[in-house]
Amino acid sequence: MPTIDVLLAGMTVNTDQSRLGLCTVTLIRGRTNILVDVAHFGRRLLLHEALANRGLTPDDIHTVVITHAHWDHAQNVDMFPKARYLINRQEVEYSRSPGKGDHATPPYFEATLKGLRVEDARDGMEIEPGVRIIETPGHTKGHVSVVVDTPQGKAVIAADAFPDAFTVKRGQPYLIFWNEQDARASVRKIMANGTMIYPGHDRPFRIGEGGATQYVGGVASIKVIARLEEGESRVVVNVGVE
Repeated sequence: MPTIDVLLAGMTVNTDQSRLGLCTVTLIRGRTNILVDVAHFGRRLLLHEALANRGLTPDDIHTVVITHAHWDHAQNVDMFPKARYLINRQEVEYSRSPGKGDHATPPYFEATLKGLRVEDARDGMEIEPGVRIIETPGHTKGHVSVVVDTPQGKAVIAADAFPDAFTVKRGQPYLIFWNEQDARASVRKIMANGTMIYPGHDRPFRIGEGGATQYVGGVASIKVIARLEEGESRVVVNVGVE
């Protein structure tokens, strides 16, 4: 059965200067190697390192699923030239004219796919046995998630259709650029397809009875390094949660 490995942890980190855009990047290892989302340029070396630590190179990735066109999830599409790319056609269409206030979808997104082997990620599409696409619009028009039949049960790699554990109580993602009704329906759809959730900007968690959530494994942490004066003087802040 396929397994899921978190290559890069997702978290929400905002500053008074910018959103840092740290999305979850996952590797599904089954009959083939499937990557879900590719992060942004600032995490490119970390993604290379994460693959290398698992004995892989970008050429070993057979399929890349791009859940949606936001820069923090999709900038590194050029890293995997041998892979096929699965992106919902409505998301490509949406990227040409993003929703009001959606500054995270670059209007040149479609151009970044030039030369890549792109296929439409349709609802119910089976990537390989035990791994399939579900359409989860709302956050953006063509957002998709991935359902995986793991040895521990059904899991959903949900990206920003289900960005954090609080989405269970909120009933919708904290950012909606397309349609609130669709977004709420997508949350329900994800919960109907699996109790283990890999969110876009939070640690993996399991949903129990009554909607109780329990994080599964690992510590989320980030080191913030700032140079505030001339020379080598710097401030280092470590932030983490267990």
